[in-house]
Amino acid sequence: MAVTLGQAKNYLKLDADLTDDDELITSLIVAARDYIRYTTGKTSAGEDDGLYDLCVKMLVAHWYENRTIYSAKPGAINDIPHSVTALLIHIAQCGAYTGDAND
Repeated sequence: MAVTLGQAKNYLKLDADLTDDDELITSLIVAARDYIRYTTGKTSAGEDDGLYDLCVKMLVAHWYENRTIYSAKPGAINDIPHSVTALLIHIAQCGAYTGDAND
């Protein structure tokens, strides 16, 4: 099942009736799916693919919360969190995922 706008907004803890960032969040969902596919060469394993969907949501949240190129906050970390990297490695190496990044 692909991550929906509603699911992403729920993960981001945004009220459903706030629509100002809907276009941005939708584009982040598409970008996250593309990022996973081009990084791992794999696509979602199917309808109930919780790990893949979680990876999409985590990437969307990371990119949504780190929209600037530079952070003035001391000690700010804008790298992709380790948990996303671990999911990407799993997706890349797991036989349950199919596809080719060139599809």
